[in-house]
Amino acid sequence: MQQKLTLVLGSKARSSWSLRPWLFLRYHEVPFDEILLPLGQPDSRARILEHSPSGKVPCLLQGPVKVWESLAICEYAAETLALPLAWPLDPAARALARAMSAEMHAGFADLRRELPFDALRKPAARQVGEQAAADIARVRALWREARSLHGRGGPWLFGRFGIADAMFAPVALRFHAYAVALDGPEREYVYNVLMHPAVQEWLDAAAAEAPQEPVVETPAERTAEFLPEPEAPAAVAARYVDDPAETQETPLESTHRDLPPAPRPGEESLADLLAPRDPATRPAPAPLPVIENQAAEPLPVDPVKLRSFILPP
Repeated sequence: MQQKLTLVLGSKARSSWSLRPWLFLRYHEVPFDEILLPLGQPDSRARILEHSPSGKVPCLLQGPVKVWESLAICEYAAETLALPLAWPLDPAARALARAMSAEMHAGFADLRRELPFDALRKPAARQVGEQAAADIARVRALWREARSLHGRGGPWLFGRFGIADAMFAPVALRFHAYAVALDGPEREYVYNVLMHPAVQEWLDAAAAEAPQEPVVETPAERTAEFLPEPEAPAAVAARYVDDPAETQETPLESTHRDLPPAPRPGEESLADLLAPRDPATRPAPAPLPVIENQAAEPLPVDPVKLRSFILPP
């Protein structure tokens, strides 16, 4: 019998690196225990060293096995639990996803320094320097390249959710928290990350760490700048710092063709998205497209399941 996983995390309000493997496991509904350690305290490093040999979070524990680095945690979980499509199947897409993830892991120091991760921050713009602005432009270019070349199969960077999305999810929250001006695929991607139920769960837990902070109770309030409502307040109380001493902050043609275009944020209200569909009033579905794969017969795909935003039924 396989031993249960335990994930050692830093504060959910502050630790972007902890969010990465946590989100990857939660997306795939992998059961695991959590050990949540506060950061920035006099005894923080000593408490982390009790679990993580690097003295940093996150760290995954499974019996005698310790994996103390976020990218390695995601790969270990994908391999030992046979999680689907951690990396894309297409060699060109897989190489791009791995290169992007490695670049995210090792780079963007100016972006991290000038826009520190803060899950409780109310979205507001901040002036950034030339190097941080270059980092932002680079992230946007990477997202746009992945989505345009390999993203036709779903709302994530390479269509299906994978390790690359786990690595870039904290950046999407940073862009939201600091009101970084976005458009096109980048704006839609930030919306899709923000609206995922697992990310909403993380933000709820971050808010619970600081109950004195105002708590945003609905996804609509957190995402009003993406789905503006006529009577929405001008200022949205949304929730959104990594300490390097405690965290790890230091083309082939796509095989997915003929999929219906995904609706852009703003074309439907959040209430419309969450409202149950009445079969009597629902328009007749369009002919089902197919996704080409290596199966003997093409697999039909319901267009409704390929919408840009993935919400719980």
